[in-house]
Amino acid sequence: MRIDVHNHIFPKELVTRLEKRSEYPFARPGKDRIGLHCCDNLMIQNFESFADMSKKLEDMDRVGVDVCILSVNLPGPELAMNPAEADELARIANDGIAEAVALHPKRFWGMASLGYGSIDGSLKELDRCVTQLKFRGLQIFSNIKGKALDDPELRPIFARMAELKRPIFMHPTAPLNRNYLMQMVPVPALGFIYDTTLAAVRLTLSGRLAEFPELPLIIPHVGGVLPYLMERIVGLIPGYGNGNQESNPTQVFKRLYMDTVTYEPGPLKLCLETMGASQLLLGTDHPHGPWDRPTKLLDQVECSAADREMMMHGNAERLFRPA
Repeated sequence: MRIDVHNHIFPKELVTRLEKRSEYPFARPGKDRIGLHCCDNLMIQNFESFADMSKKLEDMDRVGVDVCILSVNLPGPELAMNPAEADELARIANDGIAEAVALHPKRFWGMASLGYGSIDGSLKELDRCVTQLKFRGLQIFSNIKGKALDDPELRPIFARMAELKRPIFMHPTAPLNRNYLMQMVPVPALGFIYDTTLAAVRLTLSGRLAEFPELPLIIPHVGGVLPYLMERIVGLIPGYGNGNQESNPTQVFKRLYMDTVTYEPGPLKLCLETMGASQLLLGTDHPHGPWDRPTKLLDQVECSAADREMMMHGNAERLFRPA
């Protein structure tokens, strides 16, 4: 069995709403398909399988994925500067996910997105997603309108997820540091990876994750560059300090979960060796990039049969349990 924890949807109604907007985020016709514009120099193509679940099911069957956990693709609802509109876009996104799950409950599970127009409103929407829509987790973007995830204003979200005993899946967005990245280097190729890594490190060193030791946090793309840089980060803290109180960052880092989205065997091998099979979950990032490679790489990586089963589906079943 294979459960894909990193698989995207963008409901038609959400596209329609973005087509009416004149400020970011907005949707406009492109060369081949509608473009979803997040900010300057960051546009995501509106793939057919964002809304056509029959197409998504065909792709899942082709690579042997039994269940995918649907999360909204960029641009996230929180990018709307008007608070009320950001919360409304989140409701539209979540309703679209719920509709897909209702049509194919054995193949799709849902993950909530929030607008963060107000924290109280976002908490109510989160409760609706879990209690009424029966979603199994929360997708949070790697920064919220340029605000780091360890900001005290966002603490209630982490506290509620810990209370609900549900996992948080962190997805990249327009990076905090856009200088130069946005001008020449494709943001998805580099900026996304560093922004999720930065967010994970800040959540660790700030002590936020230590506050909620049972809260699962999943970092995509084999953990960004964290498996590669973890020992460097920890090793340099005694000499340079971390500006906060976390005294055992290695222990917190090793609590993190990571998905297996990569396109070559080396990063997957390093992530597995660094984190252990108990912390890895299959992801494809469908429909972006060569999304069919991660399943093949996970089939080929050297590990025990029991470890492969954990990464293929066991860890996902444990974390994303039914409501």
